[in-house]
Amino acid sequence: MRERFSQWFPLRKGESGLVLSLGFILFANYTAMGITKVVAVSGFLGEVRDHYILLVWAVDMVLLILATGVQSLIVDRFDRIKLMAGVLIVFALLYAFLPLTFLSKTFPKSISYTLIYLLNDQQWRFFPVVFWILVNDIYDPGTGRRVMPVIANFAFVGTIMGLGIAAIDARLGFGTVKLLLLNASIFFAAFLITRTGLVKLKLAPPAHTQDSMKETLTEGWEFIKTVPAFAYLALGMLAAGSVMTVLLYGAISDAKFDLGTGFQAFYAQYNLIIAVASIFIQSLSSRIIERLTLKRSFLIQPFVMLGAVIVNFFIPGYVSSSASQGIARATYDTVDLSARKAFQAMVPNEKRGRVSMFIDSYLPSIGTILGSLITFVIIAVGLKLGVEREYYRLVYVGVGILIAIVSVIAAFRVRSTYEQSMLSWQLKRRTRGASLLNKLDFGDDGK
Repeated sequence: MRERFSQWFPLRKGESGLVLSLGFILFANYTAMGITKVVAVSGFLGEVRDHYILLVWAVDMVLLILATGVQSLIVDRFDRIKLMAGVLIVFALLYAFLPLTFLSKTFPKSISYTLIYLLNDQQWRFFPVVFWILVNDIYDPGTGRRVMPVIANFAFVGTIMGLGIAAIDARLGFGTVKLLLLNASIFFAAFLITRTGLVKLKLAPPAHTQDSMKETLTEGWEFIKTVPAFAYLALGMLAAGSVMTVLLYGAISDAKFDLGTGFQAFYAQYNLIIAVASIFIQSLSSRIIERLTLKRSFLIQPFVMLGAVIVNFFIPGYVSSSASQGIARATYDTVDLSARKAFQAMVPNEKRGRVSMFIDSYLPSIGTILGSLITFVIIAVGLKLGVEREYYRLVYVGVGILIAIVSVIAAFRVRSTYEQSMLSWQLKRRTRGASLLNKLDFGDDGK
């Protein structure tokens, strides 16, 4: 039994306390996301036509890029633990404020649900960047490859918890206001854990630079352009943002069209299945990466996305589109995420935050904007010309296939340039003079 536990959770002596603290912070974020994800989408689609959610996604990504621009100025300058605490308390305050929009009789519900959706999606993009940069600072690359998949499992457990609450809400009707206040409480609890469970950590001091936003972004982009494998990974992330948008809209649109009023219950159960499957895949991700090697691991997601959009093209209906999007999403959030974070751990500390911003935030966001606008234009033109839904659906899914092929080509180029990139002067490994336990300040008496 102990051997089996060690295989699934390969932690060593002294690591469990820190892993649990980090895991709870991640758990809190994804629990809150799971609670409001279903409510926001079903509420929005209940107020407006489904393809207008594509415009919300585009606006959402523009806001995220602007927010990330500000974030890039501080992520490599300020104490990472205090920055994490700041993000958590801001989310707690925002969720505490949102119920007021529902209590106001003059505030349109469509705008309220839009605000919830925008905040929920900012969590999905914004929070992981700050969190995983902190984790990369705590662990060296070797330890990170072993520990990160364990920490990442808390995200899926939290998602299951949140989606479970949302599914119960679909039946019992707790109400949006109570759910938002619950989210505020969850984030506040995570904030307290950050201020108590991580205070003993000793991290490398932040770089107190005075670069402007333009200089900060330029430095991150110049690094990516200089290292070939990172350049092709960047292209792959841009393509992935577009393909995942096409897949997600296809799943939501088909389910809403086929199920009608049963959409909310289905969407909660559907996301719950993805979360459960993701836990299983995440438990295998470290072994998959070790077996394939890191450079080959980047081939998995592009081929999964390509297969998903091809299936979606030839087999219409919400079952096919939901399964395709679910498989692509689970892979993206598990094996692909672990591979990217392990690769980014090789970036020097003073640049890692800025490089991570581009790889995990800017480029997927730009890809989402492109995918959303292209899909919206195709649908809008189709509706204006009176084209039947099944035909304009084939057009935007076909575009998704072409973009997925670009992602596959980029992944092959990451593999072929990997060794060359490892010789780059930009990828000097961090010097780790002490073990993780030496980073913990236990006091002068060692107790």
